[in-house]
Amino acid sequence: MKYRYENFGGIIASDDPPFLAFVDQEYMRELKLPESKIWEIPNPDVGLLSAPLEVHIALTNQCSGDCPHCYMDSAVADPQELDTPTFKKALKILADMKVFHVALGGGEALEREDLFQIAHYARQIGLVPNLTVSGRGITSDIAQQMTVFGQVNISMDGTGDAYAVFRGKEMFDTADQAIDNLIKAGVPTGINTVLGRRNFDQLPDLFTYARNKGLNEIEILRYKPAGRAAKTYRREACTHEQNIALVPLLGELSQTHGIQAKIDCSFIPMLCWHNPPMEALTGLATYGCEAGNVLLGIRSNGAVAGCSFLKDSGMNVFDYGDGYVRNPALNQLITWEERAPEPCRSCPYLTVCKGGCHAVSMEVSGHLDTPDPDCPRVVEWMQGKGCRP
Repeated sequence: MKYRYENFGGIIASDDPPFLAFVDQEYMRELKLPESKIWEIPNPDVGLLSAPLEVHIALTNQCSGDCPHCYMDSAVADPQELDTPTFKKALKILADMKVFHVALGGGEALEREDLFQIAHYARQIGLVPNLTVSGRGITSDIAQQMTVFGQVNISMDGTGDAYAVFRGKEMFDTADQAIDNLIKAGVPTGINTVLGRRNFDQLPDLFTYARNKGLNEIEILRYKPAGRAAKTYRREACTHEQNIALVPLLGELSQTHGIQAKIDCSFIPMLCWHNPPMEALTGLATYGCEAGNVLLGIRSNGAVAGCSFLKDSGMNVFDYGDGYVRNPALNQLITWEERAPEPCRSCPYLTVCKGGCHAVSMEVSGHLDTPDPDCPRVVEWMQGKGCRP
């Protein structure tokens, strides 16, 4: 079991079975763990963490896929991309900060020859590496090597001909074969689905596919205006009606097919629209934008952002060599609710949702502090219907 002290108690984690939990000081004592100086300033609320739980790392900007909706605008390797020894130094800094997971991606991570060297090193120093890839190049032999990862997700926005809805490429058979190889190798495998208005109706087919393949999860990612997708966001993003219908539909599909459905943090406004009990959200550690607190994004050149969809903060991962600090760009994100405008200020879910996706707000309105324009409550408020209680 891994653990990390926080002023409310601590965070404990396990690889087998995989879980991560926030616990109070008394529970930490029951685990026979030593007292921590951080407990001398008690705070029962989670609030600001001592370091992120997870860091998303783009191992490379190189990708031969050239997908029109790529949020990283990936094509060729960044000329300042970190080499193997330097990436290892970056991972060691994260491990020393007691980060629990690193989500490796790109670009196309498999287009870096040192992918497995980096992943094994992450394991060696106590980090759990997870991976998201397209499926290209995952032969049976490569799949066997991928047992080093805690989870491998294949990007898939639809089944059959619908796979190409955003990507513009007929690669379903390639992704499907990669999934077969991963399952056969015993790798925990799921799919990542970028969801927009044109593939919303594909969700039932994706859940049927996942059940038949024996996948363990579907992670639904919102179509966001970052990278090349910024040009097509308004015509590709889910409609207001789809945003409202999403959460009940995922609940139904998950129960019917026995597949765990996850939504990324940008869909939390759509979840909160349905008035879930606050106690349930708190107990399940459900949160909206936690960029710069629970989560960080790191580019292939070491530049740090609040998340993978936000602009660089001006810091580099090596600035954390003496411990975790937050610069003004990250502080602007984590203090957002203190400045929240209406209708967020009056919303009962303000402390959970935190204004929705600020990457969307920044791209659409030009202001980081603007509430998520696609939040159903914000949409109705803008239409003069008031804010739903």
